[in-house]
Amino acid sequence: MNKKEIEKKLEELGVENYSITNDGTVDVNGTVDISFKNLTKIPVQFGVVKGDFNCSNNKLLSLDGSPKSVGVSFFCHKNHLTSLAGAPRFVGKAFICRNNRLTSLTGSPESINGNFDCAENELVSLVGSPRAINGSFDCSNNKLTTLEGIPLYVEMVLYCGGNPIPKDVMTDFKGMSAFLIISDED
Repeated sequence: MNKKEIEKKLEELGVENYSITNDGTVDVNGTVDISFKNLTKIPVQFGVVKGDFNCSNNKLLSLDGSPKSVGVSFFCHKNHLTSLAGAPRFVGKAFICRNNRLTSLTGSPESINGNFDCAENELVSLVGSPRAINGSFDCSNNKLTTLEGIPLYVEMVLYCGGNPIPKDVMTDFKGMSAFLIISDED
C-alpha cells in the first residue's frame, strides 16, 4: 500500500495520532482500538503503539500486522487465531489471547509486566509461553494434560482449572512451585 492508501485505511479504522515510516509501518502515539470491526486480518503493518492495542472481537486468522512493541496492553481475544506468530515482542502490561483456537503459545513475548491470559483455547502444552509474568497466568479451560512449558516465574497466581491435568502432576508441581496455583483440585 502507498501512503495515501494507508492513511485512508487508518481513517476508516478510526486510528489517530500516527506517523507512517518510509517502509509503510504505522507508529501510534496512543491507543489503537480496532475491535468489533469484523476484520479477518490487520489491514496495515503497525510498528510501535505507545498505548493499548486492541484487535479483539474480530475474525482474525493471524496476527500479521500487529505492532512489534505495545506500551501498555495487547488484546487479541475472541478471534479465530490458531497461532501467536506475529504477536508483539514487547508488551508493557497485559497480554490477553483467550477465546481463540490457539494450539501453541509459540510467538508469545518473552516476559509480561502484567497478566497473561490464554484461557479457553485448544492448548495441549504451554511450550512457547512467556518465561516471566509479573502478574497472573490463566491457562484454564484448555486441553492441557501437562504443565510442560510453564513460565519459570509467575508473580501472582496460575489458574489452570478446567484442564485434564492428572492429579499427580498437579500435586508434584504445587510442591515445587513458588507461586499460587489454582486448579480443579483446590
